[in-house]
Amino acid sequence: MNPATLRLLIERARASSELAQARHGGLRRAEEQARGHLTMLRQYAAEYDERAKARPGDSRDPSADRNQVVFLARLQVAIDTQAQELETRTRAAAAAAVEVAACLQRQKSLEALDLRRVQQERKVAARRDQKNTDEFAQRARERAAASGQQHDAGSTGREP
Repeated sequence: MNPATLRLLIERARASSELAQARHGGLRRAEEQARGHLTMLRQYAAEYDERAKARPGDSRDPSADRNQVVFLARLQVAIDTQAQELETRTRAAAAAAVEVAACLQRQKSLEALDLRRVQQERKVAARRDQKNTDEFAQRARERAAASGQQHDAGSTGREP
């Protein structure tokens, strides 16, 4: 694979991972907000129920009792709706976490591929350098041998 293309793919994977992480973070914050809101609604319902139980039942009029029942029903609907919202946001955050993991895995795979490519290029360069060194050494030995033979041939023709 072309190194420039691979670098481009790595950069896109990195950007995709960053976007997925940002999205996941936003969804986690929304989930925590929904959880806080649900907790607040449940606490309010419990407090309201305690206050209602603390009032003497004989002194209340029927319309106040009816209003209280209607209010508690509406409060329960709000709690149920918020619980569903929390569940929806929890599922969305979990899906985003899976997306983040997939993006990071894709990024790591591309980076590993690039690392293997760089290592392969280094091996090829090292082999080429070793071959050049070996050829240079071989030529030097051949020249030394040829020079030694000429020197030996020149000295045999003379008398001591």
